[in-house]
Amino acid sequence: MRAFFELIRLPAVFTAPADVLAGLALGGAFVSGGRPAVEFVLPGLAVVAASVCIYAAGMAANDVFDLAVDRVERPQRPIPSGRIGVRAAWTWIVGLQLVGLALSVLGGGWATGATCLATIAATYLYNGLLKSGPLGPLSMGLCRYGNAMIGVTAAGLVAPPPIHACLVPVGTLLYVAALTGVSRHEVSGTPGPGLRAALVALVVLSITPAVAALAGVASASGAWAALAAPVFLWRPVRRAWGGGGGAVRGAVMAGIFGIALVDAAIAIGAGAPIVAGIIVGLAAAGRRFGRWFHST
Repeated sequence: MRAFFELIRLPAVFTAPADVLAGLALGGAFVSGGRPAVEFVLPGLAVVAASVCIYAAGMAANDVFDLAVDRVERPQRPIPSGRIGVRAAWTWIVGLQLVGLALSVLGGGWATGATCLATIAATYLYNGLLKSGPLGPLSMGLCRYGNAMIGVTAAGLVAPPPIHACLVPVGTLLYVAALTGVSRHEVSGTPGPGLRAALVALVVLSITPAVAALAGVASASGAWAALAAPVFLWRPVRRAWGGGGGAVRGAVMAGIFGIALVDAAIAIGAGAPIVAGIIVGLAAAGRRFGRWFHST
């Protein structure tokens, strides 16, 4: 089982529900028309589980597509080390994606299922086509954006979502794009303008929930909550500023868990502090598992 947990980046999997939970909070605020929060419990559990499945599948697919590179740069990973075969990895990938699709339909109906399918497609677009190009970071952010929209559609959506519910998760998209830019320097650890620009963007874009609050899309409490992410990121980013593989890797790991803080601020801005607490709690559990498994 350890090889499988390494394949799916178990600690980072705990951040996957953050996007969909933030989407559910947005759906409750902008879409559902004030329906009681208790009505979202079962759909929420289903789409959170769906999110975990498609995220884990995406991580596994990443290693399948990166096999040639990993044989040189990361030979200890489960597939190049021979602990998991390519066929077994594909079995896990397809199986998890099918389960995720079924759970998304169960939780939110066909609209949520279609959003889940589009998000799965975005993971293949990133892993198979755009990863190494200039659009790679944005395409990775698109996967997280789709994850949030799974939550929005599961919140009782009948008509297309209002522009507010669609725009707020763009902040998470841009933050994840910056994080992906930092991760491109993880192996070499070479300091330079590219790494430093990505680190600055990571910190700046971590406060996008505050921008939503200041624009009147979310409550003012979301602006205050948005300060948690840059405070959390400051020390690992400062360490990574001078380069070094370990320091950059630390910034990437912090950035992954920073996604939860960004999404928690969105949830608070949408008037769902309990959801924000769940998001942070799951991320804390993921960091705990980070003592035994790599997040990147």
